Amino acid sequence: MKVYQKNDMQTQANLLENVEGAIREKMQIGRASETSFGFVAQLANATPAVKETFRRALRTRVLAELAEEGQQTMMTRERAQPAYRWRFALAALVMTLVVGVAFLYSRSQLREFQGAFSEQGSFALELEGKDLDALAEALNKAPAPRTVLVSTDYADAVAERVQHQVVSLKLSDARPSAAIRGALGTLLPVSGFVDVITGGQEVSGMTAQVRAALEKTLYRLYRASGQVETETFGSLERSTFLAGPADATLEPIGAIFEGGIELVNGGTLDDLKAGGYLRVALDWRVQASTSSSPAVFVHLVHQGSRLVLQRDAVPGNGLFPVEEWEPGKVMRDQFALPVPSDLSSGQYELQVGIYDPETTMRYSLIEPEGGTYVVVQRFNVKGTN
Repeated sequence: MKVYQKNDMQTQANLLENVEGAIREKMQIGRASETSFGFVAQLANATPAVKETFRRALRTRVLAELAEEGQQTMMTRERAQPAYRWRFALAALVMTLVVGVAFLYSRSQLREFQGAFSEQGSFALELEGKDLDALAEALNKAPAPRTVLVSTDYADAVAERVQHQVVSLKLSDARPSAAIRGALGTLLPVSGFVDVITGGQEVSGMTAQVRAALEKTLYRLYRASGQVETETFGSLERSTFLAGPADATLEPIGAIFEGGIELVNGGTLDDLKAGGYLRVALDWRVQASTSSSPAVFVHLVHQGSRLVLQRDAVPGNGLFPVEEWEPGKVMRDQFALPVPSDLSSGQYELQVGIYDPETTMRYSLIEPEGGTYVVVQRFNVKGTN
């Protein structure tokens, strides 16, 4: 009997460890892994509380699994009866805990039970309080019109705090990339700003696909210094984009750099205006696979010498490196740059080239021969200082 009690208590400890692990992972990254924690994670992930039918089904499953384990121990009938009582009590305990977790993830219940989970609970409360309030303050100060695209886990909390339109972005459905882009197209506006809010710790394959689709659908906004327009608020990350056509018509360029990297088409979607934004799109192609991974520089130069704007990055904000391009297939890189409010009058050139990020050495042009950059577009600005 003592041996059985020891094993049974170990089983209880393991199940409770799964419950606590699911709670911790849910609060840290927004979702508990069902692969790691099994059916316990299903209730931990439920928001708001699960339906009564699901709780009954879960209870049945707990009992079935415990009964199956009991058969494997080959216990005698005399030992099985007290064991059943242990297991029934254990099942009830687990059910109480996991159902409680599900209720706690309802926003109204979360504040009511602030002291329930000490260290793990304080993380969730801090996220919904300080971090979300700071994010909301930044969004509310931003100019309208803008759409706030938010990961499903935080959509309701953000919507309660901001003045702009909030759209829930679901990251859990496995879909082909084209389907993701199509779904985004139905959510996004045709113009204006788009702020994308995700958990900074989200690293799933689905999240990566959504981020890649965003780079192909929207125009990521860079600062005038060439840095990406991204802010963090605790575990939340805000990336700012401009909406626009994903299939914008561009001017043919046909410039070929060393390594057979071709700038097929290029251009801007906007006139160059003081205080405005310049959306840029570039179509690239390689004829054969390459192991090199150059970065692209885009410089707006005034009167042939003064650098006004720049963006230096691996295409797609690092998501579309050259060595991953499919030979013969066009890859579009699109983004947006803020134009200074004190833009001077005169002639401007939008210069595009590529370089090795490690050595900073530029690739030379093969066609047209000579030089290290190609002029994609020229602007003549009048009427300013």
